[in-house]
Amino acid sequence: MTTATTGTLVFNAGSKVVPGDKIGSSKNIVPGRGCYIRGASIYASAVGTLALNPHEKKDQKSEKTLTEASVNLEEGRQYASSRVLSIGHKVIGKVVRIMTNMAMIEIVAAEEIGSLKEHHGGVIRKEDVRVGATEEVQIYESFRPGDVVCAKIISLGDSRRYYLSTADNDLGVIRATCSTSGQVMAPISWKEMECPKTKVKEPRKCAKPKDS
Repeated sequence: MTTATTGTLVFNAGSKVVPGDKIGSSKNIVPGRGCYIRGASIYASAVGTLALNPHEKKDQKSEKTLTEASVNLEEGRQYASSRVLSIGHKVIGKVVRIMTNMAMIEIVAAEEIGSLKEHHGGVIRKEDVRVGATEEVQIYESFRPGDVVCAKIISLGDSRRYYLSTADNDLGVIRATCSTSGQVMAPISWKEMECPKTKVKEPRKCAKPKDS
């Protein structure tokens, strides 16, 4: 992950971001297209390249020029949509919590829809992580909080969250950071990722890269 060394930015201009990535503090940053504000922080709501430009408004107290953060979309991507999710949709989400038998997901985007104006809750149950013996699946060895996953909606679940599956080869973790270095890891198999800096390997249920 490319980070800034000064100010309130977490990512530098030109960095690749995905939905749910924290861009920085809302004190000096204004959300543009492809970004949103939550609490005191600005987050990305689309897949693309971060752009940082001076904003027309200035901070009322300091008179400093504010920075507008926006995301330049990758080819074929769309900005936030209010369309309804349905069974069979592939979605992008961030792991917010893991438990013994499930992982809790914040759904932020969907295939053929793009980024969502309203985020939705999702659950990946132990039996829906991968094909094979459920008793062999360990949630902690499949996902970690902060991971970005690609999953498929298999049930509308209850009124609060969708049931998701990562059983297909092209589904699973698509972005994860090393627990020791903070670097973005690369998949080396369907069940393992490696840190490019430390070469430390961590278990994950990885999505098969599109170009492999």
